[in-house]
Amino acid sequence: NTPAYKVVVFTLAAALAGLAGSLYAHYITFINPETFGLHTSILILAMVVLGGMGSLWGCVVGGLTLGLVENLGAAFISSGYKNVFGFVILILVLLVRPAGLFGRAKV
Repeated sequence: NTPAYKVVVFTLAAALAGLAGSLYAHYITFINPETFGLHTSILILAMVVLGGMGSLWGCVVGGLTLGLVENLGAAFISSGYKNVFGFVILILVLLVRPAGLFGRAKV
């Protein structure tokens, strides 16, 4: 029964997202709409695309890679250019492997 499974999975995902949001709000003690602005949304999308959209481990590796590059870039490069290296890596990976690092290529 595919529609029932879709509803159950969607409900579970929404509940986990709500739980994560409430824990994050408790952690930072202040909620602001700019907490997850355009830059954060693009960075999360880039993490998923870099790792591969069909793989859980690909998303984890993509997140670790871009997080590491962004933090190392913040330590060595001015704040205006710290994201450039992450997106250069993303472009290079997509030129070599269009499905991402762990994604499955469509035949």
